[in-house]
Amino acid sequence: MNKERATTYSLLAHIRNTGTLAKGPIDIFIPLVKRALSNMNSKGINKGKSILEIKKETDELYGLDFPIPALKKVLNEICYEVNDEETTRFVLHNDLSFSINQYTFDDFDNILEKQEKEIEEIEQLFEQFCENSELEIKNSESIFKFIEKNKFNLSKYISHNKDLNGKDYTAEAQFIEFFKRIPPVYEKIKNIYLGSIISGYIEYSPDENKRQVKLLLDTNFIVGLLDLNTPESTHTCRTLIKIAKQQGFKVMVLADTINETTNLLEKKAQYFDKSFLQKKVNTEDVYNACERRNLSKTDLERIADNVEKSLKEFKISTIPYTEKLKNEAKFTEEYKNLQEYRSTKIAALHDAMAILFIRKERKNKRIRDFDKVNAWFVNNTATIDGESFHLREGFQPETIKADDLLNILWLSNPQITDSIDGQDLAEIGLTSTIALTLSQNLPKAKILRELDDNIHKYAEEKISDEDIVRVATRITNKQLKDIETLNLLAEQNKEEFIKRLEDEAKKQKEIEDSRIKNLENVFNTLSLRTDDLEKSKQEYEQKSKSIDSLIADKNLEAEKLKNELFDEKNEARRIKREIWIDNEVKKWRRKSWILFFISIGVLLGISIYLLFSSQWNISRAIQRFKVWQSDFIIGNILSILSFLFMAIVLYLIKDKYWNHSNIKSFKSELKIPDELKELKKPSS
Repeated sequence: MNKERATTYSLLAHIRNTGTLAKGPIDIFIPLVKRALSNMNSKGINKGKSILEIKKETDELYGLDFPIPALKKVLNEICYEVNDEETTRFVLHNDLSFSINQYTFDDFDNILEKQEKEIEEIEQLFEQFCENSELEIKNSESIFKFIEKNKFNLSKYISHNKDLNGKDYTAEAQFIEFFKRIPPVYEKIKNIYLGSIISGYIEYSPDENKRQVKLLLDTNFIVGLLDLNTPESTHTCRTLIKIAKQQGFKVMVLADTINETTNLLEKKAQYFDKSFLQKKVNTEDVYNACERRNLSKTDLERIADNVEKSLKEFKISTIPYTEKLKNEAKFTEEYKNLQEYRSTKIAALHDAMAILFIRKERKNKRIRDFDKVNAWFVNNTATIDGESFHLREGFQPETIKADDLLNILWLSNPQITDSIDGQDLAEIGLTSTIALTLSQNLPKAKILRELDDNIHKYAEEKISDEDIVRVATRITNKQLKDIETLNLLAEQNKEEFIKRLEDEAKKQKEIEDSRIKNLENVFNTLSLRTDDLEKSKQEYEQKSKSIDSLIADKNLEAEKLKNELFDEKNEARRIKREIWIDNEVKKWRRKSWILFFISIGVLLGISIYLLFSSQWNISRAIQRFKVWQSDFIIGNILSILSFLFMAIVLYLIKDKYWNHSNIKSFKSELKIPDELKELKKPSS
């Protein structure tokens, strides 16, 4: 995606967020086409033989492909808006020739200029992020191609566009995941994403005829529905069910899918106590959700036992008798192909059954138009076989991702704001794309489980949880790929295995430290933006003094800029404040570690003295220690030292790391420096 298109997406999000679509979704493009006509007029073009000339201008200005029917509809609306009895500014003739008469439109020039700067800012931040993370990028604009990735997914369904939009976006996904913590940047990214989806209005003219649609849910959709995936995934699945019910869709599940879901959760429960690495590598893993929700192994087993009951609560019907379907599915081409992609033949057969069921519901008809599809197999991850299941020979596939279906339903009926608004949609879409990108090339679950077991067997006491998390991060980021070699090393050389893990953890820590150190550059960037706002505000106020008739409007705009400036300053303070609090917590914990090492030193000193006085004979030293213990005074001193170490020193360390109420209490009692406190908005 070029920068012009990214700017266009930001503008579309701005228009939608600040206006209303009174007549229909296509009206959102009227300001863009008005600006294109104004541009043409300023170049001395006052007439043309075809609206193709206008299309060329709009396509170049915005990086979008405006379909002729949509453009014609927009131009007719512009004729109605800009012409009156006294002046005719634009005319579209019956033969689609046109004439422009002294037409200017500059309503969004200032906003576009600001958004162009923001696009450059995101690109620069992406370059800086990759540089500090040891990530190579061929083109810094790839961050924008990644943001619009979902738009291309939708285009395959609604306009038969087969552009794959690239393959590996690991660096881009990591960038957006990192900057989720910095709202001023993340909000701009969300607006570009939302604008990319909104741009689908010009490609999609939904059929207004209502038809009965059936949704068959996949196992991973049910896992998300039960809140055993990410929070965003749960929101997606539950929102889709809600909207589907509003639209009169029939939502169902195969009995085999319930069994597969139950077996999956039972297997997860079986390895519950042996899993640490997996949940850190894959944010969509069931173990990750269990940790987030504080679920025990027993809780997970209970959920597994009640899958069917839970689905009934969502009013999802079950298809009980599937033997005939199963027997037919065994002889399908899909079953043969899916065995290459699924972990077991049972899983491949399940998906082949679902596809066959959808095909039967469609009466074996191949359908080109999305709106004519009456049945979908809905999953919550990637499509079953990557791109090969998308629009084969221009026909709709049997499967669809939950967030893609949600996006298209939103496009077909943007008034569904009670169920989901644009910002929620952007959050869902971005999070789904990030998770899918980072999990796409992860090692197989079996290999990760083997590494988990090896860490438990050989390195659990040698390497900290923090270092294991760093190793997991390197696996997720595809910086550590040879997992099978690492597992082999664990069996052959325990010491080398531990050293390799420590080396990988050290590399990741260096990257993280570098990021934190260079985060100041981000603060400076945000500070510059704040200064720009202050400067704009002052210039605006000075100009307003010379034009009496516009004083009220300009004061209003100045107040808006002032509030925007205030919010950005507070956001910068919040980020710095959180870093300061984290440093104070580290200092607080450090005191306990100092006490720990002093205690260890004392105990070590006593041990060395015992050995020295016993001529380094361990048996004599043990006998001497027993004599000490039997002595009333010395025995009591040793007991007190042991009690102090176990009951106080170790307790302090535990209390400062795992007692969340204690940590929260410490943070609440910190005296925040004045320069980091939240600014209070002055009363007007």
